[in-house]
Amino acid sequence: MVEVQYLGHSFFKVLDGSSSILIDPVFESTKTELKKKAKFKSKVSDFKKVSLILITNETPEHFDASAVEEIAKKSNAIVVGHEIVLQRLNLPRNQKANILSNSEINLKGVKIKSKTAHFPKSFYPLAYLLEVGGKKIYHAGVTSLLDDFNQIKANVALLPISSKTMDVVDAVRATKLMKPDFVIPMQHDIFEEKKIDTPDFKRRIEKSVLKTKPILLNAGQTFKL
Repeated sequence: MVEVQYLGHSFFKVLDGSSSILIDPVFESTKTELKKKAKFKSKVSDFKKVSLILITNETPEHFDASAVEEIAKKSNAIVVGHEIVLQRLNLPRNQKANILSNSEINLKGVKIKSKTAHFPKSFYPLAYLLEVGGKKIYHAGVTSLLDDFNQIKANVALLPISSKTMDVVDAVRATKLMKPDFVIPMQHDIFEEKKIDTPDFKRRIEKSVLKTKPILLNAGQTFKL
C-alpha cells in the first residue's frame, strides 16, 4: 500500500513502507513573498526516516535549503533536483542527484522520471513521475497547462490550482489529458491569497465522462492506494 500525505502547498510525503519520499518540503513562510506568516502543521523534527527529497524548483515556496539539509543529514537522504538547487546545499556529493527535464534515475528502489513544467519565475522548473510500490505518482510542480500532459500515465496526479499556475478550468483540462485514476489538487492553500474553489474542480471532474476520482485533501490528510 502506498500512502500520499498532503502537507500544504506543494509539500507531499509518499510512503510505501520501504521508502519515504518528501517533495518540496517547506515549513515556514518568513523567506517567501507572503506578507503574513503562514501556519504549517508539520515541522522539520517530524521527519526522521527519509529516503529521498525531491525539489521541483528553487523558489522559496518550494525550496528551504536549511530544512532540506537538516532532514537529509539526519536521514542520509538523497536530494534530487536541478543543479541550481543542489549547489545551494551543504551536503556530500553522494547525497545529491542532479536531474534534467525528461530524464530518468533509479534511487533507493524508486524510479524517478523528470518531466517538463512551465513556471517563468523559476530558472529550471521540474515535475516528477515516481514509480513506487507498484504505483505511479505524478507531481506536476509549478506549471501552467501543457500539451504534453497527454503523455503522462499515472495512478495519481498531483496538480496545482492557483493564481500562479492553472485555474479550475485548466486543471480540469489537464486531468482530461492525463486521465489518471485519481487527481489531488495542490498549491491552493498556504501561499494563495485568492480563494480557490477546489469543490468546483471536484464537481466538474465528477460530472465529466472521466473515470478519474478527485480527492480533496487538507494539510495533514493522507490518501491510500
